[in-house]
Amino acid sequence: MKHSILPLIGGVILLTSCGKEEPVSYQVPKQSTPAAPAQTMGSDADNQAVMAAHASMTAQLPSTGFTADLPDGWTEKPGSGMRKVSYSIDGTAIDFYLISLSMGDVPSNVNRWRGQVGLDAETPEAIAAELQTFSAGGHEVNYIEVYNPDGGKGIIAAIIDLSPSYWYFTGKGSVDELKANAADIRKFLESITFEGHNH
Repeated sequence: MKHSILPLIGGVILLTSCGKEEPVSYQVPKQSTPAAPAQTMGSDADNQAVMAAHASMTAQLPSTGFTADLPDGWTEKPGSGMRKVSYSIDGTAIDFYLISLSMGDVPSNVNRWRGQVGLDAETPEAIAAELQTFSAGGHEVNYIEVYNPDGGKGIIAAIIDLSPSYWYFTGKGSVDELKANAADIRKFLESITFEGHNH
């Protein structure tokens, strides 16, 4: 009798447990599947909003070796060719970018920029009188604004000695647009800190 009752009990248990497992295994995915994407989407949207807000305030450029405060309306663009990085400025056609070279002769570079906007070359003494200097990240910045009102073109440029190389920040555009944005360009340059070069 014991041998004949046990298989019956085992069969009843199997049938009972199988009947309970089917609805449970079917209902759990139905309830959990819609909830997961909603949480993921909300989390991604929050992260993107935080990252966008941060990017609008600060330019962080580990690949180019510096950080700087990005003025409102500026957008960082990837570098190409000799350019380490470029920036577009809302509402303007100004072309503002950074290149790095092994030469840093200020007078010859200023006269090259003067030629690009249609001005004659100046003596080193005259250039020195127009040059402004300030510090960024512990380094001296040679800064100059070159305008040709007759031709309507101008250049705002800065040379920073990071021996053995020199960094050139150059903004090219119309005289009116450059003058209107000169203060932001100057603040951007003054805010620069250099990775591995700061004093």
